Amino acid sequence: MFAYIARTVVAHPWQIIAAWVVAAIAVILFSPSLDDYTTGNQQTFLPSSFESSEAQAVGNQYFPSLSGATGSLVVVRADDAPLSPADQQAALNLATTLQNSAIPGVVSVQGSPTSLSTDGKAAALQVVFGGQPGDDQVNDAVPVLRDQAGQQLNGTGLVSGLTGNAAIQVDTTAAYDNADKVITIATVVVILTLLGLIFRSPVIAVLPVLVIGVVLAVVTGLTAVLADLFDFEVSTSLQSILVVVLFGVGTDYIVFLLFRYRERLRQQAAAGSTADTHREALVFSTDVVGRVIASSALTVIVAFAALLLAKLGSLTTLAPGLIVAVAVMLVTALTLIPAVFTVLGRHLFWPLGPGHDSPHTLFASIGAAIGRRPAVFAVAVGVVLIALASFASGYKSTYNTLGELPSDTPSQQAFDTLGQSFPAGALSPTQVYVVAPGPLDPASLTPLVTALTQVQGVSSVAPPRPSQDGRAALVNVILADDPYDNSALDVVEGPIRDAAHGAVPGSEVVVGGQTSTFVDVRAQLAKDTRLVFPVAAVAIALILALLLLAVLAPLNLLICVALTFVATLGAVVLLFLHGLGYPGIDFSIPIVLYLFVVAIGTDYNILLASRLREEFRNGYSSRDAARIAVSNDAPTVAAAGLILALTFASLTLTGLANLAELGFGVAIGVAIAAFAMAPMLVPSLSALEGRAFWWPSRQKAAIDTGDEREPAVPR
Repeated sequence: MFAYIARTVVAHPWQIIAAWVVAAIAVILFSPSLDDYTTGNQQTFLPSSFESSEAQAVGNQYFPSLSGATGSLVVVRADDAPLSPADQQAALNLATTLQNSAIPGVVSVQGSPTSLSTDGKAAALQVVFGGQPGDDQVNDAVPVLRDQAGQQLNGTGLVSGLTGNAAIQVDTTAAYDNADKVITIATVVVILTLLGLIFRSPVIAVLPVLVIGVVLAVVTGLTAVLADLFDFEVSTSLQSILVVVLFGVGTDYIVFLLFRYRERLRQQAAAGSTADTHREALVFSTDVVGRVIASSALTVIVAFAALLLAKLGSLTTLAPGLIVAVAVMLVTALTLIPAVFTVLGRHLFWPLGPGHDSPHTLFASIGAAIGRRPAVFAVAVGVVLIALASFASGYKSTYNTLGELPSDTPSQQAFDTLGQSFPAGALSPTQVYVVAPGPLDPASLTPLVTALTQVQGVSSVAPPRPSQDGRAALVNVILADDPYDNSALDVVEGPIRDAAHGAVPGSEVVVGGQTSTFVDVRAQLAKDTRLVFPVAAVAIALILALLLLAVLAPLNLLICVALTFVATLGAVVLLFLHGLGYPGIDFSIPIVLYLFVVAIGTDYNILLASRLREEFRNGYSSRDAARIAVSNDAPTVAAAGLILALTFASLTLTGLANLAELGFGVAIGVAIAAFAMAPMLVPSLSALEGRAFWWPSRQKAAIDTGDEREPAVPR
């Protein structure tokens, strides 16, 4: 099949390019904008059966004016002095002024003597918006509210800052928009520089950037089409991840093809061929590498598809975009790229041409050493990875999405100011809703309030607030700890929910709010992880078995990839928890890191394993096959891995902690796979296990390699 595709594309390059141009223009012009289907509201990603979702539904029904996004408008003196009586009155008057301004998207701005801190240095006005965080009207209202508050306080010596889930979402979106620009620029610079240095051709340096840039626009459009057709939203992180996935994986596939194409041209030149061999070499390379790329892409797609089994919408909605990205890139690598190469012909490697093979390269030396002493390499790599993996047991998660933003983010600065004078939990009160089958007796709420007040970790409990129809009540609970901290999540998950449930006999009691939402996210994430990990692993093992037609080989590769993942997580823990002193690592990192490292790391293992099998099947001993495979394909893996690692490393430049953790993690995982796992550990294991590694595949007649030479042009 791949030989047929290769021959067809090389024979009709202009038709292939024209078809791509027409399809790309159609998708880009007529697809909706992915921004219209992007949200950062975690609540929208939770099943309706979760307690926090049920609480949100109760709030929407019985307390519509209080169930929207919330915020705290913090007012302090610019000189950090205590508020004078005139300052206090000015702060409370600000609430009245803003309320009377009728800002679209703002339901209420309230202030009272209880809004003043006990240390007399701050006032916290409570803001309720007419929608959930991430909704358009809420996003539009946040900057207007900030601007009007600043204008009203101008000349008073007072300053204000808005924080809370609505403001945090606006600031998060702005941070991700900036991150997209940084990532794109850094990625383009990395690819241009490294490809230019590796292939010494400006044409090759520029070509992937242009092609993948078009593919990115197509993938973004197709993802928006899917979101529109199947009525789902995606998280704010998807577009940033799409950039690095497409440029990283896409460059990988192009580099795979370029190296084999250049190798074939060099072999033909060494054999003394004088004919125009570019087309033949391209057909051969596309056929051989096409199988590897297709298997790699299928592995990545299956790994990402495992996310569809998760219940968390923030995970399941990542899957369509990532699957589309890899699938489109696969088609690109098999059709558009060879077509462009055909049209460029000899000009592709301008100005120095494909060059000549050198028998004395670093990887030739490594390959020869592995062929002689595979056990040494296997033990050395294994010890290093196991040492890194030992740190993975110290993993600690964080759900503090606010703390992951840059320290100069307005909502972070306002929260820091709030925390200096108020309990940390004042930012986002936990909401306890009570719903009775009939009129609710106010006296029946006394045991509930008493039980909540006695919970350790609760700072204060507000008096119950009845609904207009008298059938429901809302009790706001202020936590002592940061509402996003694990300690706060533990308090809500255990003591608060235990105290609330059953405290009002005959009535339904549910616990909601931002902290309760993350409690449900944490619990479901653990379940999703236990499901996605093994499903992805089994699916990848089956694909490897079908590709390699062996039993032990895919098991070896799967174990190697699993070790790479654990070692990568250990490296992340070592840097961010032990080195930089982070309180925790973003809760989504392990599962996303697993999928990226397992899927992308498998790419390199597949490339080396395919070459190992190719040489073994052609009659070379396992040790000679390892030597040949490392000498010829390890440079490909190293080049692709270096580009991909630096591409993901660009995420560390965004200023967002979760993207920095993801970028560093994937970069380290890719580096381990490209420089240790694929070129050293996998060939060493194949050499040590010999024929058993490839059982039940059979070998052709053995080749005598006593002179350490190989054919000039492999089959």
